[in-house]
Amino acid sequence: MRRLNNKEVKSNGKSIIVRAKLSAVIMTVLLALLVTRLANLQLVDTKELKNKALEQYTYDTTIEAKRGKIYDRNLKSLAYSATVYNVIISPYDIKDEAQLLTIINGLSEILNVDKSEIITKLENRKSRYQVIKKAVEDNEELLVRAFIKNNELKDIIYFEETTKRYYPYSTLASQILGFTGTDNNGLAGIELTYDEYLKGIDGRMVKGKDGDGKDLPFKYENTIEAQNGLNVVTTIDYTIQSVLEKYLLQAYQENNPKGAAKGIVMDVNTGEILASAIYPNFDLNNYNTLSYQYQAQLDAFEGTEEEKNTYQSELLFKMWDNSIATKTYEPGSTFKIITGAMALEEDIINEGSNTFECETMHVYDRTFNCHTGNIHGIQHFSDAIRNSCNPAFIQIGLKTGTEIFKKYFSEFGYTEPCGTDVLGEANSIYFDTTGANFGEVELAVYSFGQTFKVTPIQHLRALSTIANGGDLVTPHVVKALVDDNGNTVKSFNFETERQVISQETCSIILAALKDSTKNASVSGYHVVTKTGTSQIQDTEDIDDDYISSCVTFAPAEDPQIAILIIVEEPDPDKQYYGSLVAAPVIANVLKEVLPYLGIEPTYSESNNITLDDYVGDDLEKTKTLLNNLEVDYIVKGKGNIITAQNPAAGTVITKDGVVVLYTDNVAVENTVKVPNVSQYTPSSANKTIINNDLNISIRGIYNNDFNNCKVVSQYPAAGEYVAPGTVVEVEYRYNEKIE
Repeated sequence: MRRLNNKEVKSNGKSIIVRAKLSAVIMTVLLALLVTRLANLQLVDTKELKNKALEQYTYDTTIEAKRGKIYDRNLKSLAYSATVYNVIISPYDIKDEAQLLTIINGLSEILNVDKSEIITKLENRKSRYQVIKKAVEDNEELLVRAFIKNNELKDIIYFEETTKRYYPYSTLASQILGFTGTDNNGLAGIELTYDEYLKGIDGRMVKGKDGDGKDLPFKYENTIEAQNGLNVVTTIDYTIQSVLEKYLLQAYQENNPKGAAKGIVMDVNTGEILASAIYPNFDLNNYNTLSYQYQAQLDAFEGTEEEKNTYQSELLFKMWDNSIATKTYEPGSTFKIITGAMALEEDIINEGSNTFECETMHVYDRTFNCHTGNIHGIQHFSDAIRNSCNPAFIQIGLKTGTEIFKKYFSEFGYTEPCGTDVLGEANSIYFDTTGANFGEVELAVYSFGQTFKVTPIQHLRALSTIANGGDLVTPHVVKALVDDNGNTVKSFNFETERQVISQETCSIILAALKDSTKNASVSGYHVVTKTGTSQIQDTEDIDDDYISSCVTFAPAEDPQIAILIIVEEPDPDKQYYGSLVAAPVIANVLKEVLPYLGIEPTYSESNNITLDDYVGDDLEKTKTLLNNLEVDYIVKGKGNIITAQNPAAGTVITKDGVVVLYTDNVAVENTVKVPNVSQYTPSSANKTIINNDLNISIRGIYNNDFNNCKVVSQYPAAGEYVAPGTVVEVEYRYNEKIE
């Protein structure tokens, strides 16, 4: 082996030193870079890296805020949210094919979900979150829980808590309340208008997870609590709303209209809407299902499947539509109140001195007659408005003139939306919006409420100025927001906008229309009423298409409420005058609402008797008592002590009625067949019912006036078998043909 010489040794030594220095430099640089990187990670990018780490070992869940309730004015719940569950599957955790089939078959059967839909969601085997069905409740939830337990699937199938909106009274106030979507956001009505207050703010829950996506063995959890929505207190009164809807349904069934039957009950002093209803209505809990009236239209539709689907959508929107605010109509003769008010306010006419003749009127190329055939003769203002005489109001309108008419048309709020919180208020259609000339012919027709269109809520607002002394109030449906403890968080104030007319003008009109329509009158009360019958100008069959309406203020002495009833296109083969179609609805509503509001009758009818409880009393003493009351009696049995009676205690009957007294525990049997008294006069109906040992209860008669009226309905129905002494309720209607 060759030994290195000194020169070679020196050369190798230098090389080693160079390499050592170079290595040291590289190590220093690497160390510097490492230190820099560590410093950057720990000091500069800390927040970003921490967030990335959190994303890798944590997951968050939304805590859904519970939507606030909707109350009526007396805190009766009209809408609320309850806890339900979404059923979730984690395909990632399914062990084998057998477990997969068990899940598919079991959940399909329990939840009524198509197997193919479940299979599609389970194909994503990397997913830990697949929603199989939303808003599961009651029995379905219990069955799923049992299925999970019985098949040991707790890590594969689980529940996600959520909420579902419920409407306990189904169709009540459906167009006013509106509804929410599957995401619990408001889609219509109050639910949409006040959505920002009702929906609340969702919270979050953050939890730790391991590499397999399971919870960590140690606790890692951070929660941001949800803030539940506030509760809305409406102006709606559940009882008044129920009464209004009951009689609108009756009117719809009796008159078979092409359109809807609708009504509003409003506090004339505050603008609070106590009730608002449209029939046909719909089930708020199943808002995507057509009510049977609309379903019948869909069933009759002919066209392609695509056209039918489009038509179905149109019908749904029509069903949901709150046309109290969104649809305009020609108000007809109810507008004569406004025409009269502006003329009286400007001293253009005077109640005592001016007269108006019921005669054929010629205004340029137009000819106008009274609906009665010009039979009213010479009339003062109060006669003209009670008679609803078109020629008289044309004369009043022409005396008023176009400029003053325009001024008050605006002052009464017809030229702009009324600022209500009822969603979707439409603009009125009148001379400014159409760009049409407004001369004497147009003024003549406007004076009796034709050729312009306003919304029902806008019109009732204007009419209510007459009832409250001249103030233009703002109709509204919400009073306040309250928390779950009933504390008021926010009140909504709808101020009176302006005074339009004087108390003196209001008093003249109220006096003129006091008890002016018998079919709208209520025994024991005086009310102020004006009917309307407007011909629809924009349909194909204009000779037969009418809108029947009626407005009433009650009580007449100090009006507290206003009611507007509208029936669109009633069957012309039956009747179409507002006094025959809409007025009876008001009478029926007031009969129940006025006592409910604590408004006492101003006069009484002495022909009625309220029966006492005679059960357990001596028979002879009771017979003497009934004789003194001028009430007939029938005795069933041979005992001395009364064991049963019909009618029952508390029943109101007429003095010529009959009470059946049972002794010896003789059974009460249904042995009397109810006679048919439809279209009978009062005397004939009374005689027929009494002669069958039954009692009669009378509705629809004003101030004991039994002339010019006939029976339009009875209960129990003709042909039913009832016990002797049963009260047959009979409703009369006057043959008043007032426009």
